[in-house]
Amino acid sequence: MGRLLENYSSRGMFISSEVGFYSVKDIQEMTGWSHTTVEKLFSDPKFPSANFGRRQVIEAHALIEYFSVKHERERDRFWR
Repeated sequence: MGRLLENYSSRGMFISSEVGFYSVKDIQEMTGWSHTTVEKLFSDPKFPSANFGRRQVIEAHALIEYFSVKHERERDRFWR
């Protein structure tokens, strides 16, 4: 990731000048969640992950967008 964000518009939106991906291990390290929890997150049909060879990854902007919306266990059948 490493590059500075550039101002995208006067509305305060920012966009990175490079594309980055995070693996299951990266998400574990960032959140402190267990491997099982992160694997379940990557298995959630609503989570925008993709397979890259044998690895599951998520694009950095998709991760930010996913976590910018509140997800409640009671309203999501996958997490019950």
